[in-house]
Amino acid sequence: MLKPKTLFLIIFFALAIKIFLLAFTAVNAPQSMFQNDSYDYLQTAETLASRGIFAIQNQDGSYRYEIYRTPGYPLFLAFFHDLLKIPLWGILLLQVILTLLTAFIVYRTALIIDQRIAFLSAVIILFDFPVTFFSLVILAETLFLFFTSLFLYGFVMYLKNGKIGLLISLAIILAAATYIRPISYYLGIAAAALIIYANTGKKIKRAVIHTLVFLVVLYSAIGAWHYRNYLHFKQPVFSSVASSDFSRFSIFGSYARNKQAQENKELPVVYYIRSGAQCLMFLMTSPGTLKDLDSPALRVAGKISGYFWVALWMLGFITGLMKIKYNIYYKSILLFIIYFAAISVAGVTFLVEERFRVPMMPFIAIISAYGWAWLLKLEND
Repeated sequence: MLKPKTLFLIIFFALAIKIFLLAFTAVNAPQSMFQNDSYDYLQTAETLASRGIFAIQNQDGSYRYEIYRTPGYPLFLAFFHDLLKIPLWGILLLQVILTLLTAFIVYRTALIIDQRIAFLSAVIILFDFPVTFFSLVILAETLFLFFTSLFLYGFVMYLKNGKIGLLISLAIILAAATYIRPISYYLGIAAAALIIYANTGKKIKRAVIHTLVFLVVLYSAIGAWHYRNYLHFKQPVFSSVASSDFSRFSIFGSYARNKQAQENKELPVVYYIRSGAQCLMFLMTSPGTLKDLDSPALRVAGKISGYFWVALWMLGFITGLMKIKYNIYYKSILLFIIYFAAISVAGVTFLVEERFRVPMMPFIAIISAYGWAWLLKLEND
């Protein structure tokens, strides 16, 4: 066990890095807090706050209802930025706080599984470069990360206690996460399969009831937005972002769009295996960058420390994967990682980046910490 002074210094150092980067962003590189999606979020947030509708105002003053985005993150911005008048640097500070809360939730989750890995899991979140960087941008990643960590905590609690009330809370949390980023839309299906698996050997009636309760609550909450979109667009979809990105960037059918592969006469099956493997490797190993801060020193320091940190948690992660065996906690966590990785790679192929790894980090951190606990031969008290 680490001494309290050592624990304090580790947490303080992580917080100091985040606050320094936040201050540098606010003072020297305010443009870095914006990416293309940021402006859509801010516009829809302003309309939510002023008009109570999820729409974007046109140049002629009329309003165009939004179907491409979902309202979770704009609602966050509308409340804190537009109604409470917190400046954008204050929003970033709130997002930094959310990363700290995420680390604490991951700590509490890991504590349920194995007390040896609790602090290591939290440290991986605290020092993860993409988690820190995207908390300093007006994007939905940090809020979504917070809710995926809550989902993980709730699911691990259910695996331990098996209480149906936890499933209702879990369904609401996952629905909220899906309103923030639709990538978790089908995560409920994976969770439902695990609920059935967790109840294997028990009464069939229990497994059926628990699964149905979870799915009904989850997709009823999500279905409300389907109904809203049908009323305004006659399209019973949750968001058009999936269909739009899928048609343009999906790995499926990408061979026909890739002229180089065709010119090289690469077999489609070889192309898809190679492309999928390359995208997955980039998703899992890209360290992120500080190039938007316009500081060569920070850019180099960020790249070096980013690759170093990826190598550290990746070593633990690979080791953890080899040691999970039949542990239902780790197998469930691995399934969720596979879900996010598969959806990301399949959905945007070569556009995949470390941004898509951010919501996976609570799951990755726990398996990586487990691997490091084995490597370091930590004893379980």
